[in-house]
Amino acid sequence: MIRRLALLALMGLAVPAMAAPRAISVHAGWGAFQDGKRCYAIAEAEPSTAARELNPFASVSLSPDAPALQLRLSRVVRTGSAVTLQIGNRRFRLSGEGATATSRDTERGGSKAIIAALREADSMTVFARDQRSRYFRDIYNLTGAPTAMDAAIVACAR
Repeated sequence: MIRRLALLALMGLAVPAMAAPRAISVHAGWGAFQDGKRCYAIAEAEPSTAARELNPFASVSLSPDAPALQLRLSRVVRTGSAVTLQIGNRRFRLSGEGATATSRDTERGGSKAIIAALREADSMTVFARDQRSRYFRDIYNLTGAPTAMDAAIVACAR
């Protein structure tokens, strides 16, 4: 499990060719990693029978000055299409381009609100339209997310 999450960490994040993130721990499918001063939690989306172009995953960057959620989606998003994240019964609008969606800072529902919601819910789902205008969704189990996020925060506080 930790090897698979480490591979996701390397694939989805801008990491120098020779550097590798340090694995901290794994909690119910969520891994905590440290890459220099940057700490984050990462997980793959739940398996799906729907068509996928890519292997979707979520990464929660826990930098105190710039927390953020970044998702690699299972399909490339149609240009101009809305990307919506639902965590529990709360919805957030994400910025989406290509196969990437990221939290954005707004007065009502920015990155900090999303990360707080991740701690309180059992699952999250991201919804969008692909380049062929087909709706798709990626679902994540959040069971281990709070513990993985806390482990990453503790590692960066040292």
